[in-house]
Amino acid sequence: MFQVWMKYLPSLLKGVGTTLELTALSLIVAVVFGFLLALARLSRFRVLNFIARWYIEIVRAVPVLVILFVVYYSLGNVITLSGRTSAIVSLGAFYATQYGEIFRGAILGVDKGQTEAAFALGMPQPTILRKIVLPQAFFSILPPSTNQLSNLIKDTSLVFTIGVADLMFKAYEAASESFLPLDMLLLAGIIYFVFYIILSKFLARWELNVQRSRS
Repeated sequence: MFQVWMKYLPSLLKGVGTTLELTALSLIVAVVFGFLLALARLSRFRVLNFIARWYIEIVRAVPVLVILFVVYYSLGNVITLSGRTSAIVSLGAFYATQYGEIFRGAILGVDKGQTEAAFALGMPQPTILRKIVLPQAFFSILPPSTNQLSNLIKDTSLVFTIGVADLMFKAYEAASESFLPLDMLLLAGIIYFVFYIILSKFLARWELNVQRSRS
């Protein structure tokens, strides 16, 4: 088994680069869109609040795989989307709902007295958000955000279903060539596990450093 693993390991590692790229780009989309959703949910404009609330409710209730198929096969008939772009849009759209609720909860957790005092001093709302609310909300955002990042990495394994050559795609490709599907999937699982451990240790240390800098 180990000889077979060593034979196909370079091929699987090529897929790792695609997995990491998808994770990074999807995370950017999710964080930016999620922040906008959070602002819309907190907005005094009822239309924005309504749209954002129902978008979050609907998208969170739908499996990521369904969203992936809808974007790739349905939107692909309207505009030209590659598998990689469809994956980024799908993952970003789904995880934006998760990050949106995380951001909203963290912003609501900031003491209202501070924002009211800033308003009384004549500070505009964007400045209050940037200089008072977000710096304090960041410490509440960090732990759940890192958990969602771990989930995002695992959900990238779904993109092989639309032909994106990520780690899981390479594992299935190696399985069809070697006729050893369990061995190849086990190898892919070990690689995912290694990345998860490395990421979790890095994020845990980062959170600890942030907490220490705060105290």
